[in-house]
Amino acid sequence: MITGRSQEKAEASAKKMGGENIRGAALDISNIDQIRTRIPEIANMFDNSSIDILVNAAGVISTVDFLDVTEEQWDTLMDANLKGLFFTSQVVSKHMIEKGIKGHILNISSASSLRPAWKPYQISKWAVNGFTKGLADTLLPYGIICNGIAPGPVATPMMKKEGDESLYNPTNPAGRCAASEEIANLALFLVSSMGDLVVGETYVISGGGGTISYHK
Repeated sequence: MITGRSQEKAEASAKKMGGENIRGAALDISNIDQIRTRIPEIANMFDNSSIDILVNAAGVISTVDFLDVTEEQWDTLMDANLKGLFFTSQVVSKHMIEKGIKGHILNISSASSLRPAWKPYQISKWAVNGFTKGLADTLLPYGIICNGIAPGPVATPMMKKEGDESLYNPTNPAGRCAASEEIANLALFLVSSMGDLVVGETYVISGGGGTISYHK
């Protein structure tokens, strides 16, 4: 649900980034009706009333063991990580097609999607990888390029880390977490014209976590 506080935070983040073309808007991706109404409103915040890049980066994580997962926990995670991502992509895709926009969609998956999936989080990210390929196949004829990024541990508040000073991670083969800028640099490549011939791929950026060692 969107609150006044969440809208204020979105606007504050946009202001912090600076720039004339940056706007802040809150959107509850677990609410499908809201996705359908808010995305056109968000597009209209810009002079050309169009969206040419969508990065599906919203999500939640859960570490609850398989035997202890409740239906409520399952639904909360799947609504954010999969259902919201699907319908946001659907609405933005229709917008791009109707306006003849040759844009980019980038899905944020996880290196956890490389591991056996017995937790809702891992299952949701397996599904995101498959959806990325399907979305690429469906939208390429319209000139819309779809790809994904599968990060390992990143120094963000979700991982209870704040900034580069807490990159150290002895459980990861590389010995550290990724900095958010490292994920952003790969994302920038994939949503720019430089990445136009990369189609339906999910790039793992994990410092070896999930690739070199599946159990870490």
